[in-house]
Amino acid sequence: MSNSAAPKSVTQSELIRAALVVVATLVGLQLIWQARFLVLTTFLGVLLGLAASQAVDRIQTKVRIKRGFAAPIVVFGTVILLSLVGAWAGPTLASQSQELRSKLPEAITKLEVWLAINQPKILDAIAPPDSTARQRRPTAAVNEPTPEDGTIALRAPAPAPGRLLGALGRQSPKLTSLAFGVLQSTLAVAAAAVLVIFLAVYIATDPDVYRRGLLALVPDYRRARFSELLALLSKTLKTWFATQLIAMLVIAIVTTSILALIGVRGALPLGVLAGILEFIPNVGPTLSAIPAILMGFADSPRMALIVVGVYWVIQFLENNLLIPFLMKEQLDLPPALTLVTQVIMAYVFGFLGLFVAIPLLAIVVVTVRVLWVEEDLPAVPTMEFLTVPSLSVGAAAAPGGEVKS
Repeated sequence: MSNSAAPKSVTQSELIRAALVVVATLVGLQLIWQARFLVLTTFLGVLLGLAASQAVDRIQTKVRIKRGFAAPIVVFGTVILLSLVGAWAGPTLASQSQELRSKLPEAITKLEVWLAINQPKILDAIAPPDSTARQRRPTAAVNEPTPEDGTIALRAPAPAPGRLLGALGRQSPKLTSLAFGVLQSTLAVAAAAVLVIFLAVYIATDPDVYRRGLLALVPDYRRARFSELLALLSKTLKTWFATQLIAMLVIAIVTTSILALIGVRGALPLGVLAGILEFIPNVGPTLSAIPAILMGFADSPRMALIVVGVYWVIQFLENNLLIPFLMKEQLDLPPALTLVTQVIMAYVFGFLGLFVAIPLLAIVVVTVRVLWVEEDLPAVPTMEFLTVPSLSVGAAAAPGGEVKS
C-alpha cells in the first residue's frame, strides 16, 4: 500500500474563483492605469493632508480650537501666503525669467563653440554633425596675426554654431512628454490643484476616520499590527514632507542669494527652480544646476566653473549639516534602489511620478519591514528612522507601538 497521498483535485468552483480573481486584478490594474493622474494627485493630497494634520495637532496643543476650523485655516492660509509671496516676487521673477529665456540660447551657442574648439569628440557625441548642414553653411578660415613676428597665420575656424540647439529642438517633444507625462492641459492642472487642496483639508480635519476605515478592511487578529503600520507610515510621511519643505525653502533662498552675489543672470528664477526640484532627491539638484551652469557659461567658462562649485558646496552643506540637523537618527535606503525607483516612475508617469517616487518607496519599505521582516525577528525597543540619501523620511517608535518623534 502506498503511503503517498493522492493529489487533491481542483473543483470547478475553485477554478472559477481563481479565474475571477485574475480577471478582477487585471481590470483593477487597467483602471488604475487609466486613472493614474488621479491616483498620483490623490497621493499628493494625502501627503499635504498629513503635513497639515501635524500642524493642526500643534495648534490644538496651544489654542483651544476645533479641528474643523483649524484644518482649513492651515491649508488655505498656506495657499494664501504662497500667493502673496508669488505676487510680491512676481514682477522680478517674470523679468528675470524673460532674460533667462533670451540668454539660454546664447549660452548654449557659446558652449557649442567652446566644445568644438576644445572637446570636439564630446560635441559629436552630444550632437552628431549634419553633413548637409555643413555643406549649406561653409565657414571660411580666419586670418590672425601671430604675436611673435606680426605675420598673418591661418587658423582653422570653429564650425558654425547651431548643432546643440538643433539637437535640443529635435529632442524637445520627448523631453516635453517626459516632463509633463499625464498632464494634458491647464484645466487638468487646475483641477488637480483644487483636488489636492480639498483632500488636504478633509484629511487634516479628521485623519482617524480614514485610519479606522482602513483597519475595518483587515481581519481582527491582524488589526494591531496594521494599526502599528499605519501609525508608522503616517509619522514617516509627515516627517519626510516637513523635512522636504524646510530643505526646499532653505535651498531656494541660499541659491538665489549666492547666484545674485556672484552676478549670474536670472538668479531668482534659478533659485526658485532649485527649491522646487529639491523635492526630488538625487535627480532634482542636478536638473536645477544645468540652466544655472549654462547661464554662467554665457559670461565665461570660468563663471560656469564657479557655478558648478557653488551648487556642489550647497548640496554638500545640505547633506552634511541641514538634513542631519533636521533628522538626528538615520537609516539610508539603498541608493541603487532609490535611483531605479525614480527612473521607473519618471518613465511610466512622467515628471509627476518622479515627484512621488521617494515617498512611495518609503511606504513600500516600511510596509515590508513591519509586515514581513519584523514578523520573524525578536521585539526591539525602538525602530530606526527611515531616510533617503539626501533627506530623512521616517519616525521612531517606542516600545508597545507608541510612535514618537
